[in-house]
Amino acid sequence: MSSNPLLRKIWKSKHAYLFLLPVFAVLGTFKYGPFLVALQKSLFEWNGANIDRFVGIANFVRVAGDASFLGSIRNVGILAGGALVAHLTFPLLAALLVFHIRRKRLAEWARVLFILPLIVPSIVVIKIWTWIYAGQNGLLNALLKLLGLGGLTHSWLGESATSIWALVFYNFPWIGGIYFLIYLAGLMTIPSELFESGSLDGMNVWQRLVHLELPLIRSQVRLVVMLVLIGQLQNFELPLILTGGGPGESSLTPALYLYDRAFTFNEMGYASALGIVLFAAILLLTIFVQKALKPTETMD
Repeated sequence: MSSNPLLRKIWKSKHAYLFLLPVFAVLGTFKYGPFLVALQKSLFEWNGANIDRFVGIANFVRVAGDASFLGSIRNVGILAGGALVAHLTFPLLAALLVFHIRRKRLAEWARVLFILPLIVPSIVVIKIWTWIYAGQNGLLNALLKLLGLGGLTHSWLGESATSIWALVFYNFPWIGGIYFLIYLAGLMTIPSELFESGSLDGMNVWQRLVHLELPLIRSQVRLVVMLVLIGQLQNFELPLILTGGGPGESSLTPALYLYDRAFTFNEMGYASALGIVLFAAILLLTIFVQKALKPTETMD
């Protein structure tokens, strides 16, 4: 047997690790395998059928000078900035409100009401927002007219100046169930003794938030930041259904551009290179967030 302590631990629990083999088999087939193929094909001019010519790093050189891709990076930057502001505030406020409801039964019902939207398929929600943003008979324009602000009406999804902002304000007020749960779970791990001590010290609501609650849910905040950034870099179905990336390329995202290159123009090799670049960007962003945002310090 090896003298390596890690290998000894694995060998000692070898029967438990056998149960993980099916999981790794599925991951290898549907996750790691396609990634390795994409990594290989990113070096080829490949259309998925009869063209398969090695071109080295030419696809990556093309990515660096691709105006459409660079424009999509700008768009996803706007979307990510808006999403960070939204998901670091509204779901957190909702979680704080529910956490501090004194009546247990009422707090349980409030949690259910915030979590219930998770069962609704995202495509249904996106279609509802298509109706909200509709130019002539959309709910948003009808509301503006009702308030006497008819001059502010727009074809929100059909104008270059407003399409990207329509995506930013999608799903307002942004209290997504998953982020709400993450914050609430973090708040529920805070020992009640700390709140009692804070009350005895005369902490008001603001002081309790700044000096007690936020410092103790830093791990949850860091997780939300990572999930939001990764989700926005992978943002695909929202612009595809709402705007198709248009008008022009005003709401194009990198993931949607990758999809277009692969399945509209049959540039599978170039799409693979785009995918590798997105993977590298997500990896670097994840490392940066982990370094920049420290987790909650464990309490002895």
